Amino acid sequence: MVTRSSRQSPTPHAITRMTATSSVTRIGTPRTPGSGGAGPRMRMAGRSALAALVTAVLLASACTSGGTSQPQPNPAVSIPAASSGEVTFYLSLPGSAAALAEAAVNVSMPGSPNYRRFVSLDAAASRFGATEAQINTVTDAVQSLGLNFAVDPTRLFARVSGSIEQWTAALGAPLARRPANVSSPFTTYALPAQLPAALQPAGTAVLLSDTQVYDPSAGGSPPPHTPSPTPGTVPWPFNTGTPPRTDCSAPLLQQRRVYSPQQIQTAYGIDRLRAAASGTPVITVLDLGGGWLPSDLNLAAQCFGYAAPPIAQTQGDGVVTAIAKASGETSLDLQTVAAVAPAARLRLVQATAGSGGVLDAFSRALGDSGGPPDVISLSYGRCLVAENEAAPTYLAVADSVLAMTALVGVSSFVAAGDSGSTTCGTHAPGTSLSYPAVSPFVTAVGGTRLALSPANTRTAETVWNDAAYGASAAGGGAVGQRTPRPAFQNGANDAQFRAIPDVSALADIVPGWPVMMNSTLQTVGGTSGSTPLTAASTALVAGSERKAGRPPLGLANGWFYTAAVSSSSTFYDITEGDNDLAAVGCCAAAVGYDPASGLGVPDWATLPATLPAPG
Repeated sequence: MVTRSSRQSPTPHAITRMTATSSVTRIGTPRTPGSGGAGPRMRMAGRSALAALVTAVLLASACTSGGTSQPQPNPAVSIPAASSGEVTFYLSLPGSAAALAEAAVNVSMPGSPNYRRFVSLDAAASRFGATEAQINTVTDAVQSLGLNFAVDPTRLFARVSGSIEQWTAALGAPLARRPANVSSPFTTYALPAQLPAALQPAGTAVLLSDTQVYDPSAGGSPPPHTPSPTPGTVPWPFNTGTPPRTDCSAPLLQQRRVYSPQQIQTAYGIDRLRAAASGTPVITVLDLGGGWLPSDLNLAAQCFGYAAPPIAQTQGDGVVTAIAKASGETSLDLQTVAAVAPAARLRLVQATAGSGGVLDAFSRALGDSGGPPDVISLSYGRCLVAENEAAPTYLAVADSVLAMTALVGVSSFVAAGDSGSTTCGTHAPGTSLSYPAVSPFVTAVGGTRLALSPANTRTAETVWNDAAYGASAAGGGAVGQRTPRPAFQNGANDAQFRAIPDVSALADIVPGWPVMMNSTLQTVGGTSGSTPLTAASTALVAGSERKAGRPPLGLANGWFYTAAVSSSSTFYDITEGDNDLAAVGCCAAAVGYDPASGLGVPDWATLPATLPAPG
């Protein structure tokens, strides 16, 4: 089950598909695209007791004198560009997962002598990934099958690629094929049950048995379906704040069915944060399976008074051609980030919609030729229960990649989902969570319902749950059953397992997030709005730190949880509402941390001042 974290706009009487125009008005003619690119869009390992020693060794290995000769890079280590006609599967490599997780914790926890003492990707990969000898052995084995082989720069996994003909010859059998269609424009290829030994040398494993390739001829993916409201439900609320004057005219604004970016930013202190920020942060949005239009971004910027930034787009495995049609998911991600941080360097990685896309997208964001970003935002998730049952090795490798992302200083934000405390549905007993939001190396972002005063200040805020309005949609959150409680939740979460979300922000459907799609203004809800908002706000802080000559933030959770304890003014504590959509008895808001809203909503006017200095 895939959870895409956005919900589309309803009319005053019904929830409609995003593509419907009954509740929206076209606003102007699309402008000529600016200098942007094309296309975009929307788990933990164990720990060892090596802690400081491991990190100290790593930090030492990252520093070399200019006169010391360096080993030549292994030609097998690279991120190959997406190539037409190639099908790519992923292979795990030997690594030191427990030591890597411990090192990532040490650089992420305030009070640690290594807090915010990040290392380069090369140094981290050399210390915790596969060795040269292991890489050479696996390279020889896989290439003996006539397939292409590339070790990811993390040295935690590798890409094995080839044409259909190459795979057939290597396997002695054809790949199974499921064709693309309009609702999912990706051809799916699956490996046979029996694989040659050379494809999985000792210490390695094929991570996923299937993979995807984008088919432009299949059309675009339509927006996710949301149910019509049930009779007798409570009417949708209005925007009780004061929308700014804009250069566009749309009934949604006039009818107060949508918030403007300025209103949201005023409510959460982001406008004050941006006024005081300096530097140029780098933000990477991970786009799994959706498309976007530069004209929509330009039109949204024109409508709401910000400058549309250029987008540097990278194509992932199986997505050689930029996805043609706009999706609400990706459009919302990009427009939300651009409205918060229009001066940022904005990158987008466009990958496939399957589990492999998560691994590929984080890898490409981390290994970007321009260096890792300050912040990564992902509005995507899958049922953790199904993922754990089907591909436990994949989860372990993905968690290690996320740990390495934290170790090199990148802040990762992931949507907690829109299915309340039951991401996996009612077929899974009790509560269930989304992956990768449940990973301890990301910040999971939940959702709230927000009410404003005429001055656009907060008058009320509750856990997002739109069941009362006839929509089965609520912010993801509960206590997990697999991932041990991370150190940053000690004292906040009494359970022995990881709980999500960590923080929350606006996610309700009406009045909800504004998104321009196909030149039409729409209102949407979901943690696909709260996630890029939180990521971009954090990036403003990271940019100021860089400008001041200090390191980036890395995993923000240690800072967030410490700040919530030390100063009650740093988060708006959400104490009302619940996210229970299936009568499982979980989860309700309470004073302090709770698995319905996390720590609450960051107050970006006060939170940055509490950032701890590097250790």
